[in-house]
Amino acid sequence: MKKNTIPLILITALAACQSGPGKEEMSANIQVLQKEIGAQPQPAPEKLIELQNALVLYADAFPEDSASVKHLVKAGEAARLLQQYDKALEIFTKIEKNYPNSKEAVGAMFMRAFTLDNDLKRLDEAKLAYEAFLKKYPNDDFADDAKFLLGNLGKSPEEIIKGFERDSTQ
Repeated sequence: MKKNTIPLILITALAACQSGPGKEEMSANIQVLQKEIGAQPQPAPEKLIELQNALVLYADAFPEDSASVKHLVKAGEAARLLQQYDKALEIFTKIEKNYPNSKEAVGAMFMRAFTLDNDLKRLDEAKLAYEAFLKKYPNDDFADDAKFLLGNLGKSPEEIIKGFERDSTQ
């Protein structure tokens, strides 16, 4: 029995040393990246990608940490800024699924519908997403926006303006 105990302890210690960065190190890295990006008038896309990846890795490593959902929101915003719309949808869906009772889940659900509509022009999916949002959050601050966007789905800005003009003369 003693023969097996020492190798087991050594293997466990070695695995712990190679398990990757800890919470504090990951947080520090995120803060450094945010400062670097914030100091630049036009952040480099590579830095945004690095930040996005760091934020998602943190949330995946520490899902119970209260900072994780906020990190995912920032990662989703970075993905949209980088025009990585499918990645943004993936992140917004992860927020809805993993943090359904958080206030960030409301914004993520709206941003998923908006990204489908505005960025990807997947209007059928956007319609369903806006309707699901309105069903789940009919009294939220974003509900009026969702109703407006749903009512103008697929319309050009010119068509929307004409609709305003038509409504104001009636």
